Amino acid sequence: MIGLWTTVLLRSPSPCGTTADKKEVRMKKALSILLLCTAAVLITVSGCDNLADPDPYSSDAKFASSMEFAASMKIGWNLGNQMDAHNNGNPSETAWRGANAPLASQALMNGVAAQGFGVVRIPVTWLNKIGDAPNYTIDPVWLNRAAEVVGYAHAAGMKAIINLHHDGADSRYWLSVKEADLTGPAKTAMDAKYKAVWRQIANKFKDTGNLLIFEGFNELHDGSWSDGSPDQRRRVNELNQIFVNTVRSVGGKNSNRYLLIHGWVTRPSLLQHLVMPADKAKDRLIVGFHFYDPYNFTLEAAQNVWGSKANPGGGNNWGNESGIQNTFNSVKTRFIDNGIPVIIGEYGAVNRSGDAFAYQKYYMEYVTKLAHDCGFVPVLWDNDAGGTGRERSRMFNRATGQPANSDTAEIIRLMMKAVNNDYQLSEITPP
Repeated sequence: MIGLWTTVLLRSPSPCGTTADKKEVRMKKALSILLLCTAAVLITVSGCDNLADPDPYSSDAKFASSMEFAASMKIGWNLGNQMDAHNNGNPSETAWRGANAPLASQALMNGVAAQGFGVVRIPVTWLNKIGDAPNYTIDPVWLNRAAEVVGYAHAAGMKAIINLHHDGADSRYWLSVKEADLTGPAKTAMDAKYKAVWRQIANKFKDTGNLLIFEGFNELHDGSWSDGSPDQRRRVNELNQIFVNTVRSVGGKNSNRYLLIHGWVTRPSLLQHLVMPADKAKDRLIVGFHFYDPYNFTLEAAQNVWGSKANPGGGNNWGNESGIQNTFNSVKTRFIDNGIPVIIGEYGAVNRSGDAFAYQKYYMEYVTKLAHDCGFVPVLWDNDAGGTGRERSRMFNRATGQPANSDTAEIIRLMMKAVNNDYQLSEITPP
């Protein structure tokens, strides 16, 4: 009965950011108290040991559903341009940030957690750290370093996500979805390598529990950032199935691990083509997408004003408040309303100054609040690039774990307000 009540509440059909959502939040809070009280009584009476783990940071903590698991993360942060950076296919933590750039540390993860983030996404590029066929052996030093960084996140009380990141970048490397690689020997070799890599990663973490999420790949496309062909989109679905099958086959904690899957190019509008993989584990799949609309404002910094005043994308409110509401609501209807959790693996707006900073604050609070109201877990992109303007997304000082400056501290404060405070989306007013 408890599971049924949870499902009913999590599948509210109301649009994101509405009064109904606000009421739903209160109902969920009340239900959580009821569940905890009920569990306490049952434990006292029967000594039952298969209820929810009282320690949410235990690697074996149990949740009533994948939706509850996702909700426990609330909001996240990306360790970008670190484990995913590489030069000529050679991954290195400092490849894109300079030889003296700070390495990931426990102090960094402690600082991120102290700000209120519940999950850290750790993009990892493997490329030349993978050996030749037929074994495709991963360099143990690199694999151990990935495990060490995951350990920092866990010690700080956060969940972690690791993936195959730039291995599939623009289909320039071995994980390619170009038309020429969809069939024949190229596809056969790629499948073998993909299975071998995930088999080794899964083996490395077979004793690590559900605080660690695997993400099959990053933004798979052929370099054009287009919608792709039907064959290409089917290939991405096929790779998702291979990923799920491979991880499950390793056993250990992987038998029941939460897995994050993407559609073509991780664009929310293309999730209509995503086919959910078959899975031996019940209720352990999470859908992901990335969100940088409108690109001219969020990443390029060519546009200083965001919202209905800006009219980006040639009109029709694309990328404005109503456009983003429509996009998020379509994802909520297909997945959240059917009990499938959603993570926005990357989102954000580059750091700005002057009047543009007011719009950066407005965008970040609005999008974070809307995502949270929809039931999504938004994960902030941070590439450790200081300053302001195009591609400048540093949020934390990676040596100390503190916000990079007073402006980024203000952005983080607004994000935490959006996911922790009970207020209406309409209460966020534009500059």
